[in-house]
Amino acid sequence: MNKRMKAGIGLILLIGTLVINSLGAFGFFNGLTQKDVSDQYATLITPAPFTFSIWSVIYILLIAAAVVMIIKSKEPYYEKTIDGISYLFWFSSILNMLWIICFSFTFIGLSVIVILAFSITLSLILKEITKIQTGNHWLIPAAFGMYTGWLLIASVVNTAAWLVKIQWQGFGILPEYWGIIMIMVAVALTVVVTLTTTNALVPIPVAWGYFGIYQSLMAMNGGQGTHQFLAISTLVGMVCLVVMAGIQFYSNRYRVMPEVHLNLR
Repeated sequence: MNKRMKAGIGLILLIGTLVINSLGAFGFFNGLTQKDVSDQYATLITPAPFTFSIWSVIYILLIAAAVVMIIKSKEPYYEKTIDGISYLFWFSSILNMLWIICFSFTFIGLSVIVILAFSITLSLILKEITKIQTGNHWLIPAAFGMYTGWLLIASVVNTAAWLVKIQWQGFGILPEYWGIIMIMVAVALTVVVTLTTTNALVPIPVAWGYFGIYQSLMAMNGGQGTHQFLAISTLVGMVCLVVMAGIQFYSNRYRVMPEVHLNLR
């Protein structure tokens, strides 16, 4: 299969993902939107609705990256990239569509398995990109860095929703403290993925998600806010992630990912 065809299949699957996302957003599946299901299994770490606008940024970057790969499929860098990530990208798009369907039908446990596989697949894509990245190309690492970062926080929130569905009692520990633990877990996962992929953008969507969680907590109790320890922990986590992104960006010599010196010819 030639490079342009591989890249074209990636774009087709991405468009399919957008269609399924749109159908899910209008409640086509099971009469419930993703927000309806999220509200049904609300958690203390569910971000405010405005936070999910980040999907627009992610999809714009992904579409741009997919189109560029088709147009420049004969250039050495894009040839390497297409060969390195195409199958993983196809699989990630299939998992994305499958997750929307599972979540819409309230198969929350199954959706957790799917979203974890989804996150791992995106992390593997970033790992592949590190092998061929050059300093003159930022779009693809930016698109997948944002995508991966958002899926990390989404995976944690999805898991929390599943725990709500099964009415998990948390071994007697208060939900607020479990929320803090999950915030810490998400930070730890983000640190690991950022360090292993050297992508400076991975922490940014997670930090944005934390801002949304903080705003959601502050909106509780008639706007007076509640769960102060969790709210403070969320802010601390957000600041740490932004600082980490800055440090990684500096370490990369002000690039999304560091340049790898390879012979691409």
